[in-house]
Amino acid sequence: MDIPTGVNTHTDSRFPAPALHYICGPEDNGGVLLNVLRDKLGIFTTTLRRLKSGNGIFMNGQPVHVREKLKAGDRVDIDLSAAETPSEIPPEPLELDVVFENAGVLAVNKPATSVVHPTCFHRENTIAAGIVNYYRAHGINAGMHFVNRLDLGTSGLLLCAKAGLIQERLKLQAETGQYTKLYLGVLDTARFSQKNALKRGFRGLIEAGISRDTRSIIKRRIDPQGKPAVTFFKILEIDTAADKALAAFSLATGRTHQIRVHLSGIGLPLTGDSLYAPDCEGGDTHQLLHQYKTNFTDPLDGAPVTIECPVIKEISDVFPAVFHGGLLAGAYAGLIDDISSRAGIDVALPDHVDGALFDLHVRL
Repeated sequence: MDIPTGVNTHTDSRFPAPALHYICGPEDNGGVLLNVLRDKLGIFTTTLRRLKSGNGIFMNGQPVHVREKLKAGDRVDIDLSAAETPSEIPPEPLELDVVFENAGVLAVNKPATSVVHPTCFHRENTIAAGIVNYYRAHGINAGMHFVNRLDLGTSGLLLCAKAGLIQERLKLQAETGQYTKLYLGVLDTARFSQKNALKRGFRGLIEAGISRDTRSIIKRRIDPQGKPAVTFFKILEIDTAADKALAAFSLATGRTHQIRVHLSGIGLPLTGDSLYAPDCEGGDTHQLLHQYKTNFTDPLDGAPVTIECPVIKEISDVFPAVFHGGLLAGAYAGLIDDISSRAGIDVALPDHVDGALFDLHVRL
C-alpha cells in the first residue's frame, strides 16, 4: 500500500518514496501516536519536527497530529521524504553507474578520478551533482546522505541514503557489524619482508593507531597514541614476476586512509599510491583500491541486502583470470567470505580477535 507523500512531488514510478510503516497492536490501544513514533519507529526530535512541518505523518491514509489516539489495527505511515530539504548543489548531467537502488538507498560505482562533494579544488563533475540530476530526471523526492566515504583515487561502491533517518540507522548497523564493507586492492610486494610467505589465502591482521601527519593537511600516519584502527586482509592471488598481489580488505574501524596507511606501514603499499608510496614503480595515476561489496539490513523493511560493485579496468587488467565482468569469478568469490564477516569487531576488546587465525598479526 503506497502512502500519500508529504510534499507531493515524488513521481518515480519505479520505487515509492522512502517510508516507514507500522500496524498498531493491542499494546498500543489507547496510547498516542507520539509514543509509537519514538518507541517503535525510533523517530526523535529533529526528524519529528521536520516530519510535522512537512506533513509526513499519516494514520489510516490521512495526515494526523502526533497526539492522535490509537487503537489496535491502525496503520501508521511515515513519509521520510517530508523531512528532507532540496540540495543546494546544482545538478549536472553525469552518467552515473547505478549498481543498486530501492526506496531507501542508491548505490553508484564511483570512478577513481571523481570526487563526491564539490570542494574549492573540484567544483564540477562531482558525484553529488550527478545524483541531484538523477533525482530530478526520475522524479525522486528524497534526500542525499552519503553513508560511506571514498577518497579521490579510490573507486567503487558509494552508498547514498535517501533520508537522514536511513543514514543514521545504517551508521548504527556499522557500529554493530551488521553493515559491512569489503575492498579489493592491488599491492606492491617487492619490499615486503615476508614476501616469500605470501600465497593465495594468506591472512593478515593489522592493529595500529592512526593520527594526522602534522606536516600535511591530507596525510595520515601510524601513531600508537592515535585513534585505534584494525584492518583485516587476505591475499586472493599473487603475481610473483610482477611483484603484485590482489588482496581483499575489511575494517573493524573506519579511519581516514586506513587501508592505505596500514598496508604501506607494513611494507605492502597499494599500487599507484603516490601519497603513501611515492617511490613505488609503475605508471598508475591513483591507488588501485576499490570498494567491492557491502552487506546490510534494509532500514525500511528489514530485508538483508548484498551489493557487489564491478572493479575498474585498471584492477582487472592486472589479474584478468580472477574477474569475470568485473566481479570475482569462481573460487575467488568464496575466498572473501570469512574476511567479510570480520568487520565490526569491537576494537576496544582486542582479545576478541584470535591472532592464531592469521598468518601475520602486526601491532604497531
